[in-house]
Amino acid sequence: MKKFGIFDSGVGGLTVLKSLIETNKISEVIYFADTKYFPYGIKPVDFIQKRVEEIINFFLKEEVKEVIIACNTASSTAYDYLKNKFSIPIYSIVNSALSGLSKFNGKRIGVLATRRTLESGIYPLMIKKIDPQMEIFVESCSEGPLLGKIEEGVIEGEVIERELHKCMLPLLKKNIEGIILGCTHLPFISPVIRKNYPNLTIIDPSQEIINIIKLENEKVEEIRVDIFVTDKELEFQDILKKLLKVNWNVKKIDWERSEVGAFKREIDKKI
Repeated sequence: MKKFGIFDSGVGGLTVLKSLIETNKISEVIYFADTKYFPYGIKPVDFIQKRVEEIINFFLKEEVKEVIIACNTASSTAYDYLKNKFSIPIYSIVNSALSGLSKFNGKRIGVLATRRTLESGIYPLMIKKIDPQMEIFVESCSEGPLLGKIEEGVIEGEVIERELHKCMLPLLKKNIEGIILGCTHLPFISPVIRKNYPNLTIIDPSQEIINIIKLENEKVEEIRVDIFVTDKELEFQDILKKLLKVNWNVKKIDWERSEVGAFKREIDKKI
């Protein structure tokens, strides 16, 4: 049985973890949230690349066999960087989103993403390779409080609807026919998106990811999940209860300098 590693800067990648667990074809997984540096979407590219390299090295020490970058920002700015550094299979959530285009029949697609994902130009570049006639419009949702609210476990209500509409309005003015949830926090509010924009085809990369990774051939009886964070472990445990309705133990890792070898782990910290 192979062990998967999934990482993000915060809770967003839990949408990917949830999709994998629901297949019942994954036996062991480590989820790593770099909460000390959430959000990645406003961080410099070189910082993101070095940071996620450290995370992969941590995964290797934990005997992870395959890695999922459950963060659009890291996927768009560091995927090629990581592929050149490591030989283990590494999957990009951006590639997952692209696989979902097969269910889209329109010609005007919007992408709601982080600032760094927008600046990378990855979605227009990759989508044009699939369909040169497609018109792609990317909008950042990093500037307002939307992602921060989701990070706190708020996934519905007036604030979410208001901030979502602010992010979506520029895309709606482009007469888009579909939307790619280009940040893994957004699937948590997909019911709100579907309610408010029922005519849009919604592509959710956190669900599409199961189409591009290699799962076990048979269903497993028990799944082991280990959760690691770099800050705010108690808050993260509370959010796990809110968003996934689980009470998994969250362990904090302290990295004292940039090298992964200099971390010390606070093991089995429980509420």
